[in-house]
Amino acid sequence: MRKTSIGMKTPMAAVVALCLGLSGMATAGGSASGTSVQAANADESGAPAVSLANRMEASLGRIQGKEAQVAYLPAMQLRWAVRSKATATGGVFRKHKSSKEIIAPFDQALQQRVLVALQDDLATRFEAAGWQAVTAGELGADLPQMKTLKPNAELGVPLFKYDDTINAHDYVVIALPGAAPMDAKAISNGMAIQRFLKGKQGLNANIVYTFAPGTVGETDSRMLGTEAGAGLWFSARADLNGAERGGWGNINTKPEGLVVAPDIGTLAEIAGSKAGTAENVIRFIGGMGGVDRTGCQMTPDWAKAEAAMISAGKAFNAELVARLK
Repeated sequence: MRKTSIGMKTPMAAVVALCLGLSGMATAGGSASGTSVQAANADESGAPAVSLANRMEASLGRIQGKEAQVAYLPAMQLRWAVRSKATATGGVFRKHKSSKEIIAPFDQALQQRVLVALQDDLATRFEAAGWQAVTAGELGADLPQMKTLKPNAELGVPLFKYDDTINAHDYVVIALPGAAPMDAKAISNGMAIQRFLKGKQGLNANIVYTFAPGTVGETDSRMLGTEAGAGLWFSARADLNGAERGGWGNINTKPEGLVVAPDIGTLAEIAGSKAGTAENVIRFIGGMGGVDRTGCQMTPDWAKAEAAMISAGKAFNAELVARLK
């Protein structure tokens, strides 16, 4: 099996300090708590062995079986939620709101270690399937010159935000050691990949593994409510470009993702984050409807989290290679 040395010292956890007030709460990426854990027994690390059966989507078009079996892996990244929030709205005139959110720390060195392990695993799987795999380190000066994300001033790493009014996610974006995360929204990066592939054979694959420590979502009941759990949510996506035919495609988990470990740490309510009686009385008098709101601090068991991330990422790698045969 391939093994890439990352040359890093013992990791130190970088803790996100976010304040939760009564008028507005910090939020983070997570998942619906009703999504079941897809696991079977345990893998060699002791983490639940993840099954992605019936959890995958693929759109390959002109790529499927049409390109040489060479896989370029220049840009891989890991996203980790430091802020997760789910909001449910209902009642008369939809005035009542319930929300739960989770604040979590991140450990850049550990997450880079996970990403290196997943890169090496993916390269090994490609080669076992008869492909040639070319990692970022092996590309060296031939790496495509892509636009990258700028670090957040407070965190020191890039921050990616998502908010659809029901689910809100803030992710730190981690790249391989010595690299900066690619900006997935930059149109210029598509042209950079095409320039990189000119004269080559095979596929370019940009991979994103996304994790949320702690799960938040609407309760599975007739009463309006939200709940938080201590599981690990996961999704992943590979965007593919063909060198010879110019085709593109993607292989990914279904958009809702899945919970891959039931418990990777502890949750504790953040003092002052819960909506109190006095606030709800004032809202009722003002005709604004009630609020059920609680914020939680996630304290990960980093050994459990690392093992679960690697197990989930390897399961995705296996599905990716299988679908490209």
